[in-house]
Amino acid sequence: MKIGVCAWSFSGAHAATGAALDPHHPEGLAALARQHQLRLIECAATPFRNAEPAALDLFLRTLADDGIEIVLDTGGNPAEDETQLRETLEVAARIGARVVRTTISGVLEGDRTAYGLADWTAYLHATVEPLKRLMGIAEAAEIAVGIENHQDICSWELCWLCEQVGSDLLGSTFDVGNAFAVGETPQAFLDRVLPYLVHVHIKDYVAHPTEAGYRLTRCAIGSGAVQWPELLQRIAGEAPGVAACIELGATTTRHIRLLEEAYWSTFPPRPPGETTAAIAMLQNAARSDGEDWRTPHERREGPAEQIAYEMAQFEESVAYLKALNLPPG
Repeated sequence: MKIGVCAWSFSGAHAATGAALDPHHPEGLAALARQHQLRLIECAATPFRNAEPAALDLFLRTLADDGIEIVLDTGGNPAEDETQLRETLEVAARIGARVVRTTISGVLEGDRTAYGLADWTAYLHATVEPLKRLMGIAEAAEIAVGIENHQDICSWELCWLCEQVGSDLLGSTFDVGNAFAVGETPQAFLDRVLPYLVHVHIKDYVAHPTEAGYRLTRCAIGSGAVQWPELLQRIAGEAPGVAACIELGATTTRHIRLLEEAYWSTFPPRPPGETTAAIAMLQNAARSDGEDWRTPHERREGPAEQIAYEMAQFEESVAYLKALNLPPG
């Protein structure tokens, strides 16, 4: 398994303080990868699109010499606007990136109530034809595209979408921690998306119970609710070449209201055991009621404290993953 680092593990605090190493810029991210012997960097396309050609060429040659590959990220909603994914694919082809991760909506926390089940289903149907057009670009450049479960789409829907588009290069960016946001365990989510797996976000969460469900707060890999060893060994064994990046996630806590009836009203029916398994996993990992669920960013601490929090989580995550002795991809 090829393991790397994603820019979305970090906030803008680094740039705000004028830090020499800014992980939101490719050079800073690459420096972290070299320092920790990681094989991938994952970031947005914009810095490459705007780079001076000679400087970009030097950067790419240095990465290649160091054995570091690039995964590009884009957000956006292809059903409404194809521009972001199209432009990211063009940059990926230019710089030799073999994987692009995309989202398909702006929904977070599994909260699709603004759509309702009928409109959400229609939205997924409306995503098919744009993705077919965009995958023509991806296929011409031999670029794999991973749709991330960005706390919006469940595994059944993600597999359906891949099947409808019908491209061998369209698959899943499996965000491990985000499975909880749609009421699934990471293991069950992986069961379904494994045939489509092209990319993994290694993300963990600590769970803080509420009357409505759970607040999920980012944490170092191995210190949250995800049961990592078996899951990662399975990925390494069945998808050994997959790109897997540490993505510690947003500095804003996510409130997943999966104990409310309205939450479930927008999801297709599923076996009851799937739901109870996810709730049980979160409950077994739940923190005490009095523990502060907020990140330093939510407590409005200074940039130095925010940076220390982010870097400590990253360092702990790298150490944990190395201790697992996963086979290299």
